[in-house]
Amino acid sequence: MSAFPRSYALSDGNSFYCSCERVFDHKLNHVPVIVLSNNDGCAIARTAEAKALGIKMGEPWFMMRDLCRANGVRVFSSNYALYGSMSNRVNEVYRLFAPRVEIYSIDESFLDLTDVAPKTRAELARDMRSTVGRWTGIPTCVGIGPTKTLAKLANHIAKKNPELGGVCDLTDEAERDRWMRKVKLEEVWGIGAL
Repeated sequence: MSAFPRSYALSDGNSFYCSCERVFDHKLNHVPVIVLSNNDGCAIARTAEAKALGIKMGEPWFMMRDLCRANGVRVFSSNYALYGSMSNRVNEVYRLFAPRVEIYSIDESFLDLTDVAPKTRAELARDMRSTVGRWTGIPTCVGIGPTKTLAKLANHIAKKNPELGGVCDLTDEAERDRWMRKVKLEEVWGIGAL
């Protein structure tokens, strides 16, 4: 039984499939990259540069082909063997920071941080992000909360607010209330109505 209240982290690989492609080709850094679904049907991963061009998640390839060609977007077919291997590598790093890791999807994992002192959770998350980046090349964001749902919300906040340095801790009730007033529920993928 832990002396600390229940706490979870959700660590998520940023534009994971695109980030995996960038790990093996550094010329892709700072250029727009998208990865297409099975049979190259639609966009399932986009870098920030691709999003800035207006490419939407799930947008069919035939509708964006001309835009991609005109803007030098690098386009990849899905390589699930590569993405699965990189996911395994990232999760091995997570296991160095938390004894209980629950793989939620290929690019997201929950970590039980209940045994970590509240004042050191954000520091641990920053260290974990740095280690994952150095050892695998995958950029991540980490959200921390007293429930998995609130960890998911915290992760969303960490991604959308660069001033947080990729980590948001919502275990403090006052901090949680402050952020919850700012975020529309429908904005949070997997929780809201996106």
